[in-house]
Amino acid sequence: MTRLLLASLALAISILPSYGQNSILHTDRSGYTTGIDGSSTVNTYTDRYGNTTGWIGGKYTSTYSDGYGTRGTIGNKSINTYQDGYGNTTGTIGRDRVNIHTDPSGHTIGIIGVRRLNCYTRSRTTTCY
Repeated sequence: MTRLLLASLALAISILPSYGQNSILHTDRSGYTTGIDGSSTVNTYTDRYGNTTGWIGGKYTSTYSDGYGTRGTIGNKSINTYQDGYGNTTGTIGRDRVNIHTDPSGHTIGIIGVRRLNCYTRSRTTTCY
């Protein structure tokens, strides 16, 4: 479930200009993530292997996660991140550097590009400010 939430969060925070700010995303038990990221609608599906497909703000999304990182594309932006197993995620989304940390309680903080990220996840719902 943590991998699914991290994949959903990484996808949501990759859209300019909102970067996950003022976002509410809900992931159901089947792996469907829906919600709003800034002014963009999010509608994705993540399977049990970590493969995610769908639409974010009118951009087609296709990523896969191998348990160590996430790779793929959102529109014409490439995603290449690495998770170290201790809650730290680093890498790139397009030209933007990713450096975020998620603690065991579901609170995520960090920086993507030049924007700060502050999100929390409770009961499969991720909210960012």
